[in-house]
Amino acid sequence: MTNILPLEERLAMAQTMTDQPDGPGKRIGKRGELTMIGNVVPGGAELFRKRLPQFQAEAAYWEGRVGTVQSLRILLFDNDTRFVLSLLYDGDFKPYLVDIATQAAPWLDALADGVLEGYPGITSPKAGEWVISLLHPTEFSYAAHPDVSVRDLTRMKKLSAAVSDLLDAAG
Repeated sequence: MTNILPLEERLAMAQTMTDQPDGPGKRIGKRGELTMIGNVVPGGAELFRKRLPQFQAEAAYWEGRVGTVQSLRILLFDNDTRFVLSLLYDGDFKPYLVDIATQAAPWLDALADGVLEGYPGITSPKAGEWVISLLHPTEFSYAAHPDVSVRDLTRMKKLSAAVSDLLDAAG
């Protein structure tokens, strides 16, 4: 039989979800969220799936350049006529948009151009408006480690590897 903590102890573990301070979306700790729902252009699903192996292969490179993305998901649904793009990122909304426009524009444009209806290009002055027009802030969210950023995780991984190497060398 599983032990379940008393209600008071479970509630003491609660996370507080707040509005992003500089735009739409919600946040828990350092993590912002962005969920967009929109239309796929006719033929866009086939183009997306044709390009998908390249997108997946390059995701770590481009998102690594941005340096703040915890996770990114894209789902096509309703017989490939609509999409959901959902991501968790570190920090505030506006700096995130600047980061993706300056660090990952070629990849994002290849991913979205000819696929997502109305996509103006990530470096377009209208990109922010387009994102906001499709944004649906989450109503519920949970993050296992809301105050640990991508940079923190990268640092911890390097430290862990260095300690492991040191212990291996000593042993």
